[in-house]
Amino acid sequence: MNIRIKTLALVAVLVGLGSIYFLPQSAYAATFPVLGTLHAGNRPEAMAVDTQSHMLYIAYESAGQVVGFNGVSGTVSWHSTLGDVATDVQVDSSTHRVFVAATSYQQHKSVLAVLDGATGKLLYTAAIPAGDDAIALDAQRSIVYVSSPDAGNVTVFTFANGWAGAGNTLQAQCTQLHIGPHPQGIVVNSHMGRLYVADIATHVVTVVDETTDKTLATIPVGDTPLQPLKINALSGNIYVVCSSSQEVDVIDGKTNRVIQRIPVSPYPEGIAVNTATGRIYVADEGDHENSQGPHDSGTTITVIDGQTFAPLGTFQVGQAPDGVAADPALHRIYVATEESNAVVEISDSTNIPLQGVAPVNEVQAAHHAIQLLQAATIITLLLMLATFMGATLGALSPRWRARGSLQKSPDGESSRPQQHSLPL
Repeated sequence: MNIRIKTLALVAVLVGLGSIYFLPQSAYAATFPVLGTLHAGNRPEAMAVDTQSHMLYIAYESAGQVVGFNGVSGTVSWHSTLGDVATDVQVDSSTHRVFVAATSYQQHKSVLAVLDGATGKLLYTAAIPAGDDAIALDAQRSIVYVSSPDAGNVTVFTFANGWAGAGNTLQAQCTQLHIGPHPQGIVVNSHMGRLYVADIATHVVTVVDETTDKTLATIPVGDTPLQPLKINALSGNIYVVCSSSQEVDVIDGKTNRVIQRIPVSPYPEGIAVNTATGRIYVADEGDHENSQGPHDSGTTITVIDGQTFAPLGTFQVGQAPDGVAADPALHRIYVATEESNAVVEISDSTNIPLQGVAPVNEVQAAHHAIQLLQAATIITLLLMLATFMGATLGALSPRWRARGSLQKSPDGESSRPQQHSLPL
């Protein structure tokens, strides 16, 4: 009876400690006014906005789907499927051309596709290295850059006659740049003719002259810089989301130096800049890029003042926010929430008060404390389990030894028949 009571008590303690580890994370702050939620596919990730037509283009991880959403009418205009996973999407607002990187993992190949932004019609395709590829556009020079972290290079597509023509007239010359071992994040400053490439392994941003392909600068940034990099067309600043160091690094495009490191909520990923309000929006996915544990614990976006670089707060949007896009003219922010299979449309206006906001450093401290508590809980569970097993084995060991020992007869002799040697 005592053993049974002790076992039940131990199970109760284990369940109690386990509930601490699996305790859901609480909300950080209040929400923005939400205009709508779009469910058009599974696991939305990258997004891009045509600032002239106000079309939103969404790349979905599942089934390689790309969706064209009309932000004015609030309706889906078209769907297109490319490969197994659409890893990135960008748009040229002057020609309304959409550029998609898509991968077919089973066939181990990827493509760069050019679509008509109004209809989704496929205009051009070209092979690119397989993997989690990302895209950057230089519309002035009609150049498309595709970074391939798995292959360790950047593929350059130069469209000599531009990409505004019909599909059968689009032609491009393809070359490759070798910039670091695992280039991923990538963006172009067309005005200055500079390409910025972030390496996810070496944690640096390399600045390349587009005309000569020469390296102009190598800038150390925080750990695990991810796609996308974003550039503020008005200031020339480049924003780098550094997931593992949980910060956004701001690079001055004139000096090629980091001028600010902005702390954000744990494991950020997507980022967008709204030039109309001067705000920066960062998706707090909450999952380490190479984590093997529970995924996508984040539920918020972090809002940053683009002038002072002060974090204004965090706001609930849904499970696992990833891609973020801004339409400055419509004062809209779009957030892709992967685990919710939704794109949340949020109204962004300076007249909307930001209330109920917890300081980001406090959020980081609380999240770190939860992680430490979870780690301590696991260690405690393992130690208690080991102690319980040891006590159980210790209690059962004498019985096992008694059963295995030779039974003795009353006169002290062995109960087994005596064995006699044959006489020689």
